[in-house]
Amino acid sequence: MDPVMALRRQGGIARWRRLQDAGVTARRLKEAVEAGSVQRIRFGLYAILDVVAEIAQAKAIGASVGCFSAAAFHGLWVHRPYRGLHVSAPRSVAKPRYGKVHRTREAHGTVVPIDVCLRQVLSCFPLREALVIIESAVVQGHITVEDARRLSRGRGSKRADEVIEAIDPASMSVPETLARHVLRSSGYNVVCQRRIEGVGRIDLEVEGRLLLEIDGKNYHSDEASFTEDRRRWNELTLLGRDLLVLPAGDILDDPESILRPVSRYFAGRGVAARAA
Repeated sequence: MDPVMALRRQGGIARWRRLQDAGVTARRLKEAVEAGSVQRIRFGLYAILDVVAEIAQAKAIGASVGCFSAAAFHGLWVHRPYRGLHVSAPRSVAKPRYGKVHRTREAHGTVVPIDVCLRQVLSCFPLREALVIIESAVVQGHITVEDARRLSRGRGSKRADEVIEAIDPASMSVPETLARHVLRSSGYNVVCQRRIEGVGRIDLEVEGRLLLEIDGKNYHSDEASFTEDRRRWNELTLLGRDLLVLPAGDILDDPESILRPVSRYFAGRGVAARAA
């Protein structure tokens, strides 16, 4: 995966771990930094040049990096194409010529605190994009689901409540969150991180019948992981369980694509999905 493309898919700024998850290798990232197409902002945090320039402009006028742009600084998951930086600033600060400004009562440093970041995300983003960020804050232990509920109070938005209700603390990755949300929104009963004796945890179980593994390069590329995956998948076959293995990249590119193989599976067996 090209580092610049991976960064643009994650809002223009991301930590090294998130880039690994997207399929970026250390060698390609090093080459991009050396070529000047990607810049390391701080240890483990990288950005495209557009974002670097926007951060400098924000600092110059007294604004802070905010909303989803701040999420990357805090190590949270982001699934949003780059459309300009989001900044946070008191009303006394002039509006920048790019991105979006979130007005606050007080000034912050270079980056808004995580609670401010999450409140801005809840009031700004569509459900699915907000869910990825808020859920990652819960998964990583920054907040609890109840904390997230308190952050959503006063947002004046039914969507913010829907984001909180959709959180599953068991999620392990962005594509897993996206796949689960699409399937549940389409009426399927989905269990996240289903534990099966002799196999371990499987990413998703649909309608108590179909198992889904989301195959990301970062987790399955070394020889030991490759061998263990095959052992687990063979064990599932011996147990009579049905499994689909889906590329993480396909789900990141088009979350709705998860519906095609799942709907084909159930249509071929005359099993209807439960109503949402």
